[in-house]
Amino acid sequence: MNIIENLNAALPNYETTLPVSKRKVYFTPFKVKDIKNLAIILEEKNKKAAFIGMINILLNNCVEFKNIIDDICLADAEYLFLQIRSKSIEEKLNLIIDAEKVQLDISDISSKNKMYSEVIFISDTMNIELKTPTIKDLLNMKDFTTEDLIKTCIKKIILKNEIYFTNKFVPDQLKEILDNLPLNCMSKIEAFLKKQPELYANININGETKEVSGMLNFFTFQ
Repeated sequence: MNIIENLNAALPNYETTLPVSKRKVYFTPFKVKDIKNLAIILEEKNKKAAFIGMINILLNNCVEFKNIIDDICLADAEYLFLQIRSKSIEEKLNLIIDAEKVQLDISDISSKNKMYSEVIFISDTMNIELKTPTIKDLLNMKDFTTEDLIKTCIKKIILKNEIYFTNKFVPDQLKEILDNLPLNCMSKIEAFLKKQPELYANININGETKEVSGMLNFFTFQ
């Protein structure tokens, strides 16, 4: 082995079980080359850029990660990132919630909900199949807007016995499809989004317990 391979082999290894998929993975602490990606996560207000920065760190520090991106959801990736951070920097996060500075132990962050699929019946001749997006799906998103998430969750549309797989459509076609869906269908899809796996923590702010959850909400730390 060359010196880099020997260096990587000498790094401490840690083990964790991802909360949603229940996969056991091994990881190493942050490396110097991760600093740029950490800066992106800290400074970028663009969630897609922060997401890409996080994924690059996970690829650098977890050898199994590239093999499971088609099977795990965002909550699992966020959890793994926080475990790496806890072994690299400290186990506490300094969050800003409702303009208040709050300190949170990473060990107090939990996950809720599972990955699942659901079929929404629109009529006797039309239904839509939804599925929890994987990391691979999210990497293909243009942005992290609600509309883009909806597009990513829709896997296929069955119309008059014809099956249309949405990964065959270009973004403009998907937008046109969404624009022409019945209004009550969109409310069902949005309800599906609210039941997706996510990390959460109960935080005491000014004597009131508040739940903090959602995509990338634990990455505005200091």
